[in-house]
Amino acid sequence: MAGRNDLHFNELISATIQMAGDLIAMMIGVPPIGGAVDAVLRPLYTDVFLAFMSWSDPGRATSLGFSHYHERFASGADRAYTLKALIALRASIWATRETFTHKLTVADGMPWLIGQRGKGHFYLGDRIGSTVRGAPKGKIYVDRVSEITLTWNRTTSPTWKITIGQRKQEDPVLKALEKIQELFGIARDLGVL
Repeated sequence: MAGRNDLHFNELISATIQMAGDLIAMMIGVPPIGGAVDAVLRPLYTDVFLAFMSWSDPGRATSLGFSHYHERFASGADRAYTLKALIALRASIWATRETFTHKLTVADGMPWLIGQRGKGHFYLGDRIGSTVRGAPKGKIYVDRVSEITLTWNRTTSPTWKITIGQRKQEDPVLKALEKIQELFGIARDLGVL
């Protein structure tokens, strides 16, 4: 789909340059030169000026202050201003977002009870707040519980190892697009499309 849109965009620019060259040639009484001008300028507008695009996240820039990364190359798109380029930009923004993951060890009942719906204070998928040793005083990190493991043996009492924050860094929009692409592939294999 991105290739088709890219082709239409290049054809539009090519037709515009040819028309402008022909109109200028007509004004000064010379044979049409739009095709020749387009042939000379095509490498410039396809591989130089429209080959790259940039975008900055103003919300992220203001929250990070003046000392933040100013540039990152988002690989995965060969042409700018196409759907493929927008997906590559989205993936790059997702990969560079700020995340904080930490682990806790809790003995059941000291200070929390761990269990599902009515059996404890929180469980897998619930949002909880916690402090981290070495963090600024009064800073509380709030995120979802992504992993809970109960461990014990003959010498130690049962303890819960809790991971707060995301374990996998997977973009939900890209995951949805992959599922849609998979559905279209299945439909094409079945002969529906």
